[in-house]
Amino acid sequence: MILVTGASGYVGGKALAALQCQGLPAAGMVRNTGKHAVSLPAETPLRVADYDDPKSLLRAFEGVSTLLLVSSDGDGRDVLRHHANAMEAAVSRNVPSIVFTSIIDIDADSPFYFTPVYRDAERRLRESGLAWTILRCGLYSDLVLDSWILPALSSGVLSLPTGAGQVAPVSRNDVALAAAAVVASPMKHAGKTYELTGPRPLSFHDLAEAAGSAFGRPLEFIACSPADYLQCAWAEMEDPWPHAFSTLCRSIEEGRYQRVTDAHQHLTGHPPTDFRKFVEDAAASGSPCRSQN
Repeated sequence: MILVTGASGYVGGKALAALQCQGLPAAGMVRNTGKHAVSLPAETPLRVADYDDPKSLLRAFEGVSTLLLVSSDGDGRDVLRHHANAMEAAVSRNVPSIVFTSIIDIDADSPFYFTPVYRDAERRLRESGLAWTILRCGLYSDLVLDSWILPALSSGVLSLPTGAGQVAPVSRNDVALAAAAVVASPMKHAGKTYELTGPRPLSFHDLAEAAGSAFGRPLEFIACSPADYLQCAWAEMEDPWPHAFSTLCRSIEEGRYQRVTDAHQHLTGHPPTDFRKFVEDAAASGSPCRSQN
């Protein structure tokens, strides 16, 4: 049986649905069966577990042949512990294979807040003795839209300390479909690392123009200083997000999110969604999804 963690989130939920559409035996792991699981079809098999409760993870992983470990979210210390607990439980249950969603910004010299967390998870996975596949995700199109573009539409100015940095955004839906493709044939992809990106690098001027056109609202990108960005972030966000977003912007400025790969097409048989198409679809729907894993 395939077990998908974070099944009540977007990536986990979409990957689980894609696996079930293929007729594969798959269940979702959720923290509880309350309101966070309502987005899943009523007939979806569920296993309840908490990353901070190792015994519950052992129960959830019993009889699992492949684990799709969708990365956790939150404070970096919590995320590191969640990943470690899940991998230790998988080793204890001798789960044959794990597919893990990591990040493309993984270099040791990266300034990004979450990079050490994902480096630790990848190290644990490689040392686990289990078959593994790593999916390193580029910057989510959904994050760009929800966290930066939508809040900027009212003022008409998108202001970030990204300088002339470019990104190749990839949608959470495309990540979910690629993950499902790997999980469907895990041994075919064992020991491999794939980088999932959008189809082309875009400047933030390009992103602003595409979003402004899609939403019918003029939007201009103006680079700001890290200090100015942090001052605004501290006023609007709780920890650790001011530090997380400011270091993400620095990584973008350093060019860590601009590379493009064909991994998504290789895995799924079709190209990833272009950012312009992504924002056009979001504008047409009238209800863009908020970012969650």
